[in-house]
Amino acid sequence: MNDQDFKFDFAMSYAGEDYKVVDEVSRRLRELGFNIFYARDVQNLLVGHNGEVLFEQLFKEAKEVIVFISKNYKKKAWPRFEWDVIQERDYINRFIPIRLDNTKILDMPSNIFYIFFDGQNYNEIIDTCVEKLLCYEKEIGITRPTEYESILKAIQEKSSGALATAYQLVKDRRKRTPLEDCELPKGNWKPCYEIVKTEWCNFSTIKRRSVKIVVPPNLVDEELIFNLKHCAAVQFNAFKPDAIAVLAYKQNPELLSVNRTYDAGRLYFAPFGDWSKALVGFACNIPTSEFKYSVDLVPSYFDD
Repeated sequence: MNDQDFKFDFAMSYAGEDYKVVDEVSRRLRELGFNIFYARDVQNLLVGHNGEVLFEQLFKEAKEVIVFISKNYKKKAWPRFEWDVIQERDYINRFIPIRLDNTKILDMPSNIFYIFFDGQNYNEIIDTCVEKLLCYEKEIGITRPTEYESILKAIQEKSSGALATAYQLVKDRRKRTPLEDCELPKGNWKPCYEIVKTEWCNFSTIKRRSVKIVVPPNLVDEELIFNLKHCAAVQFNAFKPDAIAVLAYKQNPELLSVNRTYDAGRLYFAPFGDWSKALVGFACNIPTSEFKYSVDLVPSYFDD
């Protein structure tokens, strides 16, 4: 099997009364870059279709189904139909059960492992769902692109001239004017990150550097941003790449295997704050003074 055999990474099976929890789980998974089928998001597209046939097909085309078990789920007719469809899925990726209360479901073994939602443990749910998905993908031979590969593909698809420009820089033996150092960020904090992986993401003569760091799980947003900027500045001054990306993770070693996601925050230090502008920066000799920071934080980082 390959990635084209699936339309969704996750599908949601739930009772309408429990939509607030499902909303939040869906949102967080989307922010990590996963493709979600959530009926509440596409209600207008479902009107007029044979629901049983459509949902049976959709659940077959999802790598994982997240089931939100509750008293509402048990008593409603539609979730019961979904449950019957889920029972026909492959054993190794049948479903991920999330219990919203102590309701027992017929045909669900009493010894099966599940996550009990306590009203706050969204991080545990997201981490478990991602880890289970990645294990399944590895089992069937699907390899996710790295952060750099995803961005490079976007650059190539967006601009048909990107490859030609890069080739011409090599042909002309173009060299960049040496970049000046950038300033370290100012603040009342001390760096508290650990670098766990560095990688050169070079394309033609363009040098991009990717750095993964682990940070403590209790940082406020300003402190997390300070650590991201500090790491970027130190790495930039040491290696002078045309663009640098810093991906921050909480102290969860298993999540470090997720190549395309980060669970705390991401920072780019690049010409005009855009990683994809590294080629322009090189070709036009854009100075360090025109390098800007671009920061994205994961909301779930601050919840627990």
